[in-house]
Amino acid sequence: DRIKERLKIPEMQSALLTNALRLVKVGGTVVYSTCSLSPVQNDGVVHLSLKHAFESHGIVSTVKDMTSSFSGFSSTLKLGAGSAAPKYGQLVLPDVAANFGPTYIAKLVRVK
Repeated sequence: DRIKERLKIPEMQSALLTNALRLVKVGGTVVYSTCSLSPVQNDGVVHLSLKHAFESHGIVSTVKDMTSSFSGFSSTLKLGAGSAAPKYGQLVLPDVAANFGPTYIAKLVRVK
């Protein structure tokens, strides 16, 4: 059933991200990216992965603010802001004129 498969996508994404956090060395970076507008697949997966990595493996990671990385693209890309702004990553909203989006990007650094 396609609906059941789609509902399992965030679980699979979280398992993959948690495993990446487990495998990266302390000080290393993991970039998580989707082509989704879904808060569950974006910030939800990052939140769940950070929590699971800590609770199951004692791994501590931080999410780096990437706002300045996107500042040079403000005339080209529409970024999620206000209620559309994600907590952890950056969200590039769909824009037909720019032929880009949606894209969500979060940068995680393992600190312990």
